[in-house]
This record gives sequence, C-alpha cells and structure tokens, in this order.
Amino acid sequence: MIKTGKFTMIAQAHRYMAGLSIAVLLFCIPCTALAFTATAQVDQTRVTPQDVISLQVIVDGGEADVDTSSITGFQVNPAGTQSSRSYINGTWGHKVIYRYMLIPLKTGVLTIPPITCVRDGESVLTREIKILVSEPSARIDDDKGDFFAQAFLSSDGIVPGQQVVYILKLCTAQQIKGASFDPPRFEGLTAKQLTDWSKDTRTINGRVFMVNETKYLVQADAPGQFTIPPAVFVAQVPIQRTRQRDPFNSVFNDSFIRDSFFDTTPAKPVRVVSNSVNLTVSPLPEYKGDKPFSGLVGQFSISSELDKNTVKTGESATLTVVIKGTGNIMDAALSALNLNTDQFKVYEDTPVQDVQVTEQGFEGHKVFKQALVASVPGKALIPELCLVFFDTESKTYRTITTTPLTLDVQPGGPVTLVDAASAVNTDAQTQAAVKNEKSEVRLQNRDILDIKEDIASIHSRPCLSMGWFVFLVCLPALGFGAAGTVMQFGAREKSLKEQYRKKAWDYLKQARKTSPDDPGFLPGLSSALTYAVLARGGKGGESLTRDEVRQILSCNGRNQETVNKVTQLMDAMDAARFGGKPMDENTARSCLDQVSSLIRTLMVVACVGFSLFMFRSTGLAAQDSAGIIAPKQVYAVKDTAGVFVDAVRAYKTGDYAAAAEQFESIAETRVDNPALFYNTGNAYLKSKDLGRAILWYERARKLAPSDPDLRFNLAYAQSLLKDKKETSFSLADIIYFWQGLISLKWLQYASITLSFCFFIWATVQKFRGRQIFSGVGIFIFLFFVGTTLAAGLEYNRINSNIKAVILAEKAGVRSGTMENATLLFDLHAGTRVRVLEKKDNYMKIRFAKDKVGWVACKHVEII
Repeated sequence: MIKTGKFTMIAQAHRYMAGLSIAVLLFCIPCTALAFTATAQVDQTRVTPQDVISLQVIVDGGEADVDTSSITGFQVNPAGTQSSRSYINGTWGHKVIYRYMLIPLKTGVLTIPPITCVRDGESVLTREIKILVSEPSARIDDDKGDFFAQAFLSSDGIVPGQQVVYILKLCTAQQIKGASFDPPRFEGLTAKQLTDWSKDTRTINGRVFMVNETKYLVQADAPGQFTIPPAVFVAQVPIQRTRQRDPFNSVFNDSFIRDSFFDTTPAKPVRVVSNSVNLTVSPLPEYKGDKPFSGLVGQFSISSELDKNTVKTGESATLTVVIKGTGNIMDAALSALNLNTDQFKVYEDTPVQDVQVTEQGFEGHKVFKQALVASVPGKALIPELCLVFFDTESKTYRTITTTPLTLDVQPGGPVTLVDAASAVNTDAQTQAAVKNEKSEVRLQNRDILDIKEDIASIHSRPCLSMGWFVFLVCLPALGFGAAGTVMQFGAREKSLKEQYRKKAWDYLKQARKTSPDDPGFLPGLSSALTYAVLARGGKGGESLTRDEVRQILSCNGRNQETVNKVTQLMDAMDAARFGGKPMDENTARSCLDQVSSLIRTLMVVACVGFSLFMFRSTGLAAQDSAGIIAPKQVYAVKDTAGVFVDAVRAYKTGDYAAAAEQFESIAETRVDNPALFYNTGNAYLKSKDLGRAILWYERARKLAPSDPDLRFNLAYAQSLLKDKKETSFSLADIIYFWQGLISLKWLQYASITLSFCFFIWATVQKFRGRQIFSGVGIFIFLFFVGTTLAAGLEYNRINSNIKAVILAEKAGVRSGTMENATLLFDLHAGTRVRVLEKKDNYMKIRFAKDKVGWVACKHVEII
C-alpha cells in the first residue's frame, strides 16, 4: 500500500461536510404531518344585510384546497391567505389561514355548511355555522349611522335620447381604509362616468361627514320603466383598542408615516349599500310635421357656408354644414341636398365630431363637408337644409333651417363627370391653363399594386421561435465556456484515475516490448492489470487483494464473468511469479493478450458501446427521415406549386374569389411567407372582402414591415374603413421605435451573427492572453446586446399585444357574452382591435380607450 495522506485528508473532510449537511437538512426541513385538521371561524353570527362577515378557514398541517362552492345565501369574496410555521418540542407545525368576506344576499337564518378541505388525497370537513341576518332596527331622529350611501337622479322623467345625471354619494363619519366600489348595473341604459370621485366635508344632522361623490351621465334609447340597482361599497374600519406600551407600534401607526404597509391597527370590514333609483322614460309625442324627424333630442342649431362663391365649370366648391348643440349629438345626420344632378356632382366626406360629456348632457358639434363640382355655367342656388329635433325644454318638436346660398359658376374647360365611387380627388380634372406650363403630378385613379408571382412565395420564411433563438444566441457562449474549460483542464494537475489509467497503458506497452523470459515481463503485466482495476475504483494504492478487486469491479457495473477472468488471470500470474515454475513463451503471449483484452474492456468498451448505440440510433432516424418524411415534403411542394400557379391564373382572369381561396389554402399548410399573405390580401380586396384583405395584409406586415408594395396597398385598404380611430402617442411608440422598419426575423439573425462574432473574438483574445473588452470587443458587444434586446422586445410586443380584425360587414360589440347583452357600439369590416381575453365563443376587445366590449368570434379573427 502507498501513502495517501493528502487524498485521505481530503476524503475525510468531504465525509465530515456531507454528514454536517445532512444533519442541517434534517433539522431545517419541516416534517410533514401524517394528518391535518381544518376549522372554520366567523367574527360575528348576528348581522344585518349591510354587514360583512369575516370567515377564516384554518388548516393545521399545510396548504390544502378549500372548496367554498357549497356556501349559498352569501356572496363569497376571497380576502387573502396567511401562512405560518412553528417548531415546538422538536416537531414542526405548518398552519395556513384562508380568509373570505361573506356578504349576505337575504335575511333569515343562513347556514354556512361544512367546508371541504383536500390535501394529498385526504379530505376533512369543518363544522357547520349558522348566521342570523336581520333588518336593522329603525334609528331615531333620522340618524343614519357612521356610514351611509345615497343615490339620486337630476330628473326622474326623460324621453328616449335625453340624458340625465346619476349622482352617487358615500358619507363616512369615521376613518376608513382599503375601500372598494362595485358600481351599479345600468341595464337597458347607456352610462358614462361624468366626474371622478371628489371629497368634501359636510354637516349632516349635527355630525361631520366626509362626503365622497361621483356622477354618471345616463341616456335611454327606448321608453319604459328602469330601475338602477344599488351601488355597493366595502371598506375596512379601524378598531379602537386599549393603549399598550409598544414603541414600534406607536411609530408605525404615527399619522405622518402611516400607510397600508406599516399600519398595524386591526380593522373590521363594513359594507355600505346605496338605495335603488327608478327612472321613467316616456315615449316621444307623435310627430305630425311634413319634414323628416332627425331623431335628435335636446337643444341644437345648424349653419352652412361655402368656401368660395365663384368657381369655373369642372372646379369644386366645398359646402360645410355644422350642427351644434346639447343632447344626442352623436346621432346627427345630414339630410339630402336637393340639387340638380345634371348641374352638380356631389362628393361627401366623412363627418367629423367633437363631443364632450357635461352635466347638461353630451355637448359639442358635428361637421359635414361636401364637394360640389359644377358642370353648367350660371347662377346656382344651394337650397336650405332643414333639421327637425325634439326640444327638451319646451317638450315640442322644433324645425330649424340654414340660409340658402348662391354659387356663381363661370364657363371653363370641357368637363367629364365621373361617378363618386371611383373618384377620390376632384381637383384631378383641372387642366393646365398654359400648354407648356409645368403642373403638379396628381393621382387620376387609385388602385392597389399587382400580386407577386415569384414561386418562392410558397416557401416559409418564418421567424425563429424563442427557444431556438435563445439556444442559437447562447451557443457561442457555451462554446466559449467549453474552450475555457479545456484550457483550464489542460493546465491543472491530472486526477488520480487519470494517473492510474496512464500507468496501466504504460506498463502494458512496456510488457509488449519485453521478452517473455525477461524477469520484468510478469511484474509489468500484473502492474498493468492492477492499475487498470484501480483506475475503475479511484482507490489509492499499488496492490489489491482479490476481495478488493471483486468489490471495485462489482460496484462499477462489471458482470461476474469479467470479474472471474480478472481474478483468475491475477492468480495465474502470481503463481508463475512466486511459484518458481517459469512460464513458456506461448502461455506468456496468451497471458499478454488476455491482459490487453481485459484492460480495453475495463476502460474503453463503455465509450465504444455508447458511440455505436448513438450511431445506430442516428442511422435509423436518418433512414426513417429519408424513407418517410422526404417523399411527403416533395409531394407537398409539388402540389403547393400547382395550387399557386392556378391561383395566379385565376387572379389574372378576374376570378378573385377563387384566387383568394387558393392562396389561403397554401397558407393553411403552415407556409409563413409575406409575399403569399400579400397576394391573399390583394385577392380578397379585389373580391370586395375588406375585412379579410386587411387581415392578410396585417399578417404580411408582421413578417415584412418595410415592404413598400405592402405598405401602399394596406394604406389604400385602410382608406376604405368606416370606423375612424383617433391616433395617440404612447410610451410603446418610443420603446418599439424600429417597428415598421426592421422585422423580427432580421433582428434575430443580426443578434445570432453578432453573438458568434463576439464570442469568437473573446475565444481568440483569451487564447492569446489579451483583454476581451477592448477596442473592437466593446463595439461588437454593444451591438450584440442592443440587437438582442431589440429582438426580445419585438418578440414580446408581437406575442403579448394580440390584435384582431373585424371580418363582418357590421359587428355588434356588447356588454357581455350573451345575445341579449346590451349593444354598446358597432364596428365594421377591416377595423383592427386589441384582444383582451377569449371566453366561450366571444372575444373581449378594445377599440379605443373608452370603447371596450365583447364581440362574437365568428365576426373577428386574430392576426
């Protein structure tokens, strides 16, 4: 045996550290109880309908699933969870408290049934609790207590289209915290919050109250009796407790620094319910006038003007009509102009409105503009425009008109009138006064650019998934780490196993060069075999007993046949060495071959077997891929190419619907190509399906945002939209400044390329012993970090901000996921919206800041 002092000390130290670690873990890890218990507690059993009951389910033994679905007669609201651990008399305890707030829904004796708690397949039940809910006793002298809420209307009688103000007040005589508000449901009515919550102090019945007030503007669109249900407030009321000497509590509850985190004052929940309000909506009186009723209700005025009084034939004059007033101004529409169609051609512009919410109702104006192109010279009379509305002050119908206008049309050049649907810019008809005078180039007609016929459109050009992108970005870093490890591995001292493995091969090589009758032949073979066994076990020494050999080889997974061969060969060599009987040459050569075979078996066969297994698996996988997958891919490509050619041919012959269907069928085979999506959008737009055209244009823009043809056609399609959306500037516009300039795919490729460049540079610098972050290294690293961050942000923007496009010609956006839910507003084909969530067959979408609702999935599709 050799001295192994250094290795023995290290081994002992490792054993001591392992034992200490196990002891610490056994002490620190909480013991799991074999059983657990659950109890239910409430803070009060006699309450009024306005009170809130605090329910606690205490589970002793760890976390559990608490089922409160059996509780009826109460509205159950979770109020948080508290977990605590304790160590008492050598036993760990784990207690979890589940808190709930119960709001009574009716009066009488209500029962909280046994609550089921399930943990690790075991379930226990809590005890039953009875709660008496009774109406509060009548107060004396109109005393409303410390908390009450009031709701009332500015008028209890209106007509359809008229607005009324709903006022809600919460009065508190004590300090409250953590207040929450459940607004009333304005079923059958349209409501918009008029003011934010305001606070002031008032004296009511000789007591000082803090009054919180908010207002809603309410409008009814149909006659009938409506009831606005109560609003519900829930808050925490601090409990006054006896003074105690607690310097920390006094500091944290000081009014100067008190907040929800430091405040340790106990509190109890209180629930305040306002009164319900009734609203009578009377039908409008019968209208008997000869002019058409506009449907406007309120106070309005109308005016009109021309931007010029004299024009030449072929030139246009703009007629501007403005309707101002208070009421349902959003429903204002312009009556038809009674103009001679042989004398004028009229081109209408999209109306523009500016409406504010005031206590008198919706107030603002709506502007209508029409371009009048004259074709016959002479004096032309623009007749008066009539507006009939219901006056809410006089309770009668009123008729107001504009002043007739005169337009002087002078002779000009020859004029050809075009249809309003195909004309966009009426000034395009104006000819240059002088033949050789330079004139501005103007669009005479508008149309989309043609499709892309390159067969490469059938091949996918998708972006990398986040997993592949992260892997490829990190791959050079892994290579850099592996290179550094190899360098350090080559420099450090070899381990004990490596030393023994080298000695085994050295003794074996020396034995092959030695003659069998040489005295050093058998000792060399014996040492080679001994060091080969020691290399398997990592045990220090120079000699082994037979029991040690069997133990080392058995622990390392060697079969019994190999173990027997090694021990028998050792016995044979020891008998020849120490028995005095020399070994003949044939026996010596046989012994050498056996030792060589056993050494290879002990040190090489595992690696070779693993390599052969991997090679065989890879070969089989390659055969499977070559024999099965490849023919399918060739067949799919061939078939897709034929469909693409047929689609292009159908588009050229004017069968746009068939072309759109064929282009879309290619896309459904998981071909992500912006040119293919662009062609699909073109075909749908030509077939007058605006919704699906914009849908496929938007999908193409995600892959190729800077394509000029795509940007042109998408802008043209968006000019045909009916829904106008106000543009707003947000922080996201600054963060994603590259949106529309660089696609996600190119950001990913740039990041991966820079990653390889930087880590190759770092590897070379490390090998040369030079500094990595210097000169070129800093430049490459900054570009690498910038592009990686940009790619990550772009990926997050695309996947977190889900957009969709309205496909139906007219889609109703409702307040809920039922067919009878209140219709909030309508959207039209091609309008892009943001998807907030999906539920059943409906999507919750956001069109603008104050326009959110649910739309049927059949009317919308995600980009």
